[in-house]
Amino acid sequence: MTTVLQFSGGKDSLACLYLLKARWHEITVAWTNTGAAFPETIEYMQRIRSLVPHFMEIAGRQNIAQEGHPADLLPTVRTALGQAIAAKPAARFQSRWACCSAGIWQPMHQAMKAMGAKVIIRGQKRSDNLKAPIESGFTHDGIRVEFPLADWTDEDVYAFLEREGIELPPNYLAGMRTGLDCWNCTAYLAENAGKLAYLREHHREKFLQVKAILEELRAATRDDFTHLDNTLREAA
Repeated sequence: MTTVLQFSGGKDSLACLYLLKARWHEITVAWTNTGAAFPETIEYMQRIRSLVPHFMEIAGRQNIAQEGHPADLLPTVRTALGQAIAAKPAARFQSRWACCSAGIWQPMHQAMKAMGAKVIIRGQKRSDNLKAPIESGFTHDGIRVEFPLADWTDEDVYAFLEREGIELPPNYLAGMRTGLDCWNCTAYLAENAGKLAYLREHHREKFLQVKAILEELRAATRDDFTHLDNTLREAA
């Protein structure tokens, strides 16, 4: 039976990894490299690769050039379809879910099917704000998904790692509470303020690129909210 731990490099997948240490010989640790990973993440994954017997790096495929930058608030006139209709040559945006699906989730799932995986392990917890709408034991395409940390909290994860003497990934040591995945992400802003601050301090040129896109996104959404306010004012 082929068992895979889908490893993001965050604290939860790290806790899963060490919780299952006795089974490392039978587990493949899989990571999706979107092509926009932080240099620190790539270095960290090299450490994990040298630690475990079986490691798989999956090539993601960012579609930002075609579909636009990910956004939490989506100005529809700035989507690929919206620009085709409105014919406005400006920065393009897409749903954050669509971006993650194309760049991470779909390549990972296709790789799992290609390798004949039967069990997938993830660090998902019921207490997570963002999580897949499934429970541990869910089966799809002949693959069963297991969440060993389902009943844990963030505090449980930190306590486990400290108790086991496991060093946190570098971004957590720097005071962040999110992973260093795509440096060019312009979504998940409720969680990514710390990541942007880290980008500004350690990767200034990349930060300026992201900041410019966020400023354009703010201008585009401001236009939509202005139209909404005007419509509500007329309807009052």
